[in-house]
Amino acid sequence: MRPSEDRGPFLGRALLALACRLRGSDTLRVLKEIEGAPSCSLEEVREKQFRDLRALLTHAESRVPYYRNLFGSLGARSQDIRTWDDFARLPILTKDIIRENQRDLIREDVPLEKLQPHFSGGSTGVPLKFFRSSDYMVASDAGTYRNLEQCGWHPGEMIAFFWGGNEKLYAMSRVEFELRQFLRRTYQFDPFYSGEAEMAEWAKHFLRVRPRVILGYASTIARFAGFLDARRQSIERIKGVFTTAEKLYQPQREVIERVFGCKVFDCYGSSEVQNIAAECAAGRMHINADFVVLEENKALDHGPRPFLLTSLRNWSMPFIRYRNDDGGYLSEETCSCGNHFPLMRLEIARTSDNFVLPDGRVVHGEFFTHLMYGSDGIVNFQFHQTATEEIILSIVPGPGDSKARQEKIQESIRQIRALCPSHEIRVVVREVAAIPLSSAGKYRFTKSDVSNAATTVRGEAVSTS
Repeated sequence: MRPSEDRGPFLGRALLALACRLRGSDTLRVLKEIEGAPSCSLEEVREKQFRDLRALLTHAESRVPYYRNLFGSLGARSQDIRTWDDFARLPILTKDIIRENQRDLIREDVPLEKLQPHFSGGSTGVPLKFFRSSDYMVASDAGTYRNLEQCGWHPGEMIAFFWGGNEKLYAMSRVEFELRQFLRRTYQFDPFYSGEAEMAEWAKHFLRVRPRVILGYASTIARFAGFLDARRQSIERIKGVFTTAEKLYQPQREVIERVFGCKVFDCYGSSEVQNIAAECAAGRMHINADFVVLEENKALDHGPRPFLLTSLRNWSMPFIRYRNDDGGYLSEETCSCGNHFPLMRLEIARTSDNFVLPDGRVVHGEFFTHLMYGSDGIVNFQFHQTATEEIILSIVPGPGDSKARQEKIQESIRQIRALCPSHEIRVVVREVAAIPLSSAGKYRFTKSDVSNAATTVRGEAVSTS
């Protein structure tokens, strides 16, 4: 290694450590604690996982009203869970249960204002509100860093992060934004604004910030790789690409690996339970057993089985045996990579179409999804792009403030039109009784006919339904 390269990571780690101190984050300390966990024996992994699980159950019974009442209704105590079979007899947690018992699922000894609200959807399409603590987010960041280390990345080396922006980022001056990215060692590229002009700027930024790994939406990274590929551009010095948040298809993997000259590591997580699993260098997906317990719902005896998730890290609003509407298979096999965390295969996961605007700009579907989260009086919704200049917003109304519902709809229309002020985008609002599932049985918040409900990578159509 040349001396200049040796100084780079040292400086980067010092900057990252400074950013963590300024934010009051213990991410690097937590990372150091968890780095060696995958190399423990499978027996050690399972033993520690069960110890962590029993501690979570004890806490939930003691501090969380819903679980205290649940154990009471079962005529049992958390201490009675002594084996995995005992645990498997606990009732399944569903989205409907969470909606009906939201406050009782939050630990009673922490004020609600100290927790961070978040939203998610799922196959039913009904948005779900839940809460997380800052400690949970710190652990999640540390888990992400551990995933990245598989390709030889070191904390402090720059990450190219393909993720949607928010009002806080958009309100920053350019100087503030650049300083934030420089200190945090994560440069954010916004899929909500990702037309050819934006991707041309992204290519310039890559040369300037010199990221060593790429992380983010699978479809956006693949589109950017396809953009570079069509122009015979390549990006050097990338150690690994980590895709997440949506299903990764083989043509996407191929174009990413060809353009960036490195391996793609697919990762699996959800808004409700983060950092569930990640691919290793051998291409197998390992469950992060120190973060989550993952079970198959064995009530279904054919096809991919729905997953049941228990987050071992979220003690503020515990999700225990939570059905998240994804599915796949668990494996008893072992992997040659040296990671002894158990293996899984993901078969069913959420997808989200990109929208093409009249000026050619491409906007990731999550932009539209976020517009409606937290809406009062809206049971579920779908944005359906029928043409570049037309979007149908289907609303299933529910109990709540109808005035607030209309205000949310009008604000959403305003933000959609602001995406492309030089062209008129017609937004048709329809109230419907229900919104059908896709052919795969999943709910889709966004659907685009403009791209034929597909992502195209170098001439190959990849279905997203």
